[in-house]
Amino acid sequence: MSWEIGPEHALAQLAASIVFADAAEGPSSILLFTTARPVAGGSPGGSHQAEVVLAKPCATISGGVITLHVADPAGAMVLASGIPRWARWLRGDGLLVGDCDVTDATGGGDLTVIGGTTPEGDNSPMLYAGGRVLLGTVSLS
Repeated sequence: MSWEIGPEHALAQLAASIVFADAAEGPSSILLFTTARPVAGGSPGGSHQAEVVLAKPCATISGGVITLHVADPAGAMVLASGIPRWARWLRGDGLLVGDCDVTDATGGGDLTVIGGTTPEGDNSPMLYAGGRVLLGTVSLS
């Protein structure tokens, strides 16, 4: 058997995640990676493809789901061409908030990105250096 928490407890955990992410002096950010996803907090296996800086507060909760708020609605610059496979959410002081899978809007990932075309048979878009990437939905509930 496993624990099942109540809905109020779940909302409290989501609210605590936002407080934690915003606790550092600087803003938190989402780093996108093209490498294989490591264990949570493990070495990313390469440089990030893009960094999406979040606003402060970084998110709100609606309907039991966290919605992230970006600092720049025009998106983030893509630093290296490739297909993003996972993302790392870091506080402004570099502490890990969490890691998650990345896909396009139809791929069912925890975080979706917009800004490229998804190759046939894939579930995440090809992003090109010099282009822009936008965050889509985030499934943190």
